[in-house]
Amino acid sequence: MEVKKISLFSCILMGIGSIIGASVFATTPIAIKIIGGNGIVLGFIYASIFVFLKTFPEMVLTSALPANGASYMHLTRLIHPYVGIVHAFNQLVIGTMKVATMALTFSTYFKMIFPSIPEVIVAITITLIFTIISLYGIKFSATVQNICVAVLLGALGIYIFGGWGHTVVSLKDVISTNFEVAKMWAAMGIMHGSLIGANVLMYAADEIDNPGKNIPIAFVVGTVITSVLYAALAYVTVGVMPNFYEIDNLATVAQKFLSPAMLVFFISGGALLAVVTSINSAILMFSRSHFAAARDGLFPNSIMKINKYGAPGNSIWLNSVITILAMISGFNLTDVVNITAIPGLLLSPIIFASVFALPYKFPNSYKTSFLKIPHWINCLIVIIASVLSILMGSYVLKQMQPKNYIIMIAFYIVAAIYTYLRIKYLKDKKGFDMISKMKEPYQPWIDRERQATEEFSVKNSN
Repeated sequence: MEVKKISLFSCILMGIGSIIGASVFATTPIAIKIIGGNGIVLGFIYASIFVFLKTFPEMVLTSALPANGASYMHLTRLIHPYVGIVHAFNQLVIGTMKVATMALTFSTYFKMIFPSIPEVIVAITITLIFTIISLYGIKFSATVQNICVAVLLGALGIYIFGGWGHTVVSLKDVISTNFEVAKMWAAMGIMHGSLIGANVLMYAADEIDNPGKNIPIAFVVGTVITSVLYAALAYVTVGVMPNFYEIDNLATVAQKFLSPAMLVFFISGGALLAVVTSINSAILMFSRSHFAAARDGLFPNSIMKINKYGAPGNSIWLNSVITILAMISGFNLTDVVNITAIPGLLLSPIIFASVFALPYKFPNSYKTSFLKIPHWINCLIVIIASVLSILMGSYVLKQMQPKNYIIMIAFYIVAAIYTYLRIKYLKDKKGFDMISKMKEPYQPWIDRERQATEEFSVKNSN
């Protein structure tokens, strides 16, 4: 079955819509309360630099070896299956909790317009709506995303340009005032999640035109545009409302300078659409990761089933059902943000390790990739990104409550038991060696390496 693929332009809009989402509306007030109003603007700038460093190793890998499931595929094939298995379960946590974050944030802003509807009902409803949209395939999801992003950018523009003239603190004062370094690290650990999003494209690489080139371009363009918008948004937020401890959400600030009609547009066209674009892309991203793991046998075979629209339908439902169960169980927004920050930071260096093995296992694909950067520079960036991830993760760890630790530890224990039983079941009952399957090179990568080798042979013979 031929899968419809999306273009570079759609990739850029998908990336922007993925970044500008629930996270900025959910985490900006939290980050401001950690670092204070004086550090938030620089915090977003520093966080964007960290996002480039943190995502760059994945970008290098995707440019050379694109595949649905991205990091999972790279870890299982280039490092070791067990490392990939840990990452697969991390994705199961991060994916479902990120969608939960977005859905809960959507319900918070939705309640400002329709206060009588319970937030949990709203959060579950919006999750189901975009689950259904995702079932119609990536082309349809991209079309919905493009429309939403156009309206979203207009709403953010109203907030930034409308609020700039109502600030009571100058930009110079906000940037030049001192702040505590430890609090900056903790805030950046949370804020970086607001700028990560364009990496969704890496996880759907098989469904994108010329992914080795278009994904890096879309990532860079989308992240730069968004980081500039965030810095301006942060300044307006604390500039209009310097008593930052009273900021519960951005709508609280917006109502100080927007007319009632514009406030409704900002909430519906800005906050609400920002959330739904992120829900759309998160479901796209993480369902592909679950699909890749199921293809190797880690999850049940039904999870890898492709529907008539070319979408992994059961994988999409798996992600959404777990999300809904998490929301029903009573997780609040702060719990969800903290739980996703730890595997997203402390455990992310395992993803970067694949870069070290890339030139040894697929040397010619690496040399002919769009990102032609010396290997030693890539390795240096990996080391820097790993150190920063661990450093920020340790500061976020200090913000967590005991119940967050208990939930995370329990999850990894259950995951380890499940993996052991799954390997044993497949080997004893099905005669299937899951670990050996995970070591098998991905066929499109083999074809890509063969083509690259032939290109080098032609060049050398001339």
